[in-house]
Amino acid sequence: MSTIPTGTYVIMNATTHTYLNVLGFHPVPGDIVNSVGNHLGNDMWNVLKTESCGVTIQSYGTGAFLSFDPSNKTDTPFGSVVTSDSIYPWSLRQNPAVPYAWYIVDHYTGKGLAVKDNSAANAAQVLESGLTNNGSHQAWFFIAKEPLAGTN
Repeated sequence: MSTIPTGTYVIMNATTHTYLNVLGFHPVPGDIVNSVGNHLGNDMWNVLKTESCGVTIQSYGTGAFLSFDPSNKTDTPFGSVVTSDSIYPWSLRQNPAVPYAWYIVDHYTGKGLAVKDNSAANAAQVLESGLTNNGSHQAWFFIAKEPLAGTN
């Protein structure tokens, strides 16, 4: 179970040093990519503990929830990481390869979020992949962020 307190965060990949982002503030199903950092609401996420499943992760900028859609084959044959109007359960597990970092694990698939090809390019695709025990490519830092007026 997560020990991340409820709050607003930027979520940074440990390998790429880029941030989880809703591409262009697009409405549901917004594409999830990594950003070099734009200081706007689509780089910020509300993380809320749930009673039974771990956490929900909600875009501060769009209000939509981080989710995985197996029917959306845009990103991979297995599905796409997108936003949803419905709450979607994730769990956070400590990543043993990187101190202070977490796996973001899909409650349904058991897979973790990673950046495609470990790319540090702006708008690099975020995917789900099987968990590894020794890689930083699935390690994510949760950096507390106080939202400022005009950022969403």
